Amino acid sequence: MPRTDLSNIELNPEFLQALRVMQDTDRHVFVTGRAGTGKSTLLQYFRANTIKNIAVLAPTGVAAVNIKGQTVHSFFGFRPNITAERAKRIRPRDKDIYKNLEAVVIDEISMVRADLLDCVDIFLRRFGPTRSRPFGGVQMIFIGDLY
Repeated sequence: MPRTDLSNIELNPEFLQALRVMQDTDRHVFVTGRAGTGKSTLLQYFRANTIKNIAVLAPTGVAAVNIKGQTVHSFFGFRPNITAERAKRIRPRDKDIYKNLEAVVIDEISMVRADLLDCVDIFLRRFGPTRSRPFGGVQMIFIGDLY
């Protein structure tokens, strides 16, 4: 992700509304828009200013490098052939990472298959803060375009 001077960005009403939901609630969020609408800037701004414990992820290595994050697979310790059954048997090295997680941001969400999100849900219900809630009670922030 190219470095953006965050001090000069335009904080328009839509940007502020998305930021408010991301920062001040635990609601799941889907941020979408065509290229150039500020999705990457919003991600950078949120990461730089949030007090939440977050993970910034992407579906591919190239996309992860672009956002200075990790792949979904590497963060959760998933192998490429992950299935729901396999996700139930994973044992992470450091469970505290997931127990203390408040939000997961996934960029390029249109490239993430539904079965992979099912695996993330299963994993976070096992190791996240709240077993009884979807995604273990971790706020999911999906960013991407469907164009």
